[in-house]
Amino acid sequence: MAPQILITGSTGYIGGSVLAAIVQAHPEYSITALLRKVTDHYVQSYPNVKTVIGDYDSAEILAKAASESDIVIHAGDSDHKGAMEALLTGLGRRTTPSFLIHLSGTACISDVYDRNFGVFNPHIWSDLNDITALANLPADRIHTHVDRLVWAAPKTHGSHIHTAIMCPPDIYGKGHGPGITQSFLVPFLYDAVLETPTQTAFYVGRGENSRSFVHIDDVMSLYVKVVEEAMTSLEKGVVRDEYWDKNGFYFNSGSELVWKDIAQATGKTMASLGFIKSAELQELSVEQVNNLLGGNGLSLYMFASNSRSAADRGRKLFDWKPTGPGFMELLEADLLAHHHSKQRDTSKILVPKE
Repeated sequence: MAPQILITGSTGYIGGSVLAAIVQAHPEYSITALLRKVTDHYVQSYPNVKTVIGDYDSAEILAKAASESDIVIHAGDSDHKGAMEALLTGLGRRTTPSFLIHLSGTACISDVYDRNFGVFNPHIWSDLNDITALANLPADRIHTHVDRLVWAAPKTHGSHIHTAIMCPPDIYGKGHGPGITQSFLVPFLYDAVLETPTQTAFYVGRGENSRSFVHIDDVMSLYVKVVEEAMTSLEKGVVRDEYWDKNGFYFNSGSELVWKDIAQATGKTMASLGFIKSAELQELSVEQVNNLLGGNGLSLYMFASNSRSAADRGRKLFDWKPTGPGFMELLEADLLAHHHSKQRDTSKILVPKE
């Protein structure tokens, strides 16, 4: 029997793009997707993908599906602790080598907790040199409460389980899945600009905080390589330690930008499109930014902190290189996409609650 893959989040921006990339690269793979409901559009898009009906609160459905899967790609809600516990329970019922590929994000390494907003931080996190620190991040960091379950899985649920955490930075570009195709940061920035007192782009302090970025297609190219490594391990019966478990953490960064440059480009583009009246920048206080977007808990992280990472592991093990267009090249397209079809509720509370 061919190895079985279970994927979650396949109607989301990242998860949907993961599914599309894997199906395109390997139409021969046997894939099952967790869905709340099956639509005609989904079936037409992926006629050979099997489905199981459930959501992230469907603990036994998740556990059963995971127990029947050689590879679980959890590309849905990164912060849903119950869903991860259910998937691990299912994988723990197995006795043969099994792989869990979990989606996290670089909010976990942001210096938002240091509260030095708008100030440049020289530290760049490496998924090779900082691997021990990454496995032991404070529990209050975004995503960490679930990431810790993944790090511990071989000990808590069986040494036959091998894990990898995929940790992309801010992603841009149009997604390829059957559901949400708009990125995260740009829609939030668009709405935040319109919510400011002068409806202009903004920065905090000196505006020198820096962020890593990656094009959606470059995220997918690394995902495919990690899935292929899991498949090779299953076929050959050999798991290479340097790819998994205590080493299984992959940043996916392609470039870096300073926030003030992002703000200037956003203001200029939104003004040229007629979305705002002026391309001028405004300096906002920490309190003003924190209150944007309904006080959703992430504004200071997105707009005023540093989050810098280096994809050293992917480059070393897979010779991964980013090849997609730059953030600035696609800024207008991403702004227009959100303007014409708001797929995201940017006032939604996003900080995870256990």
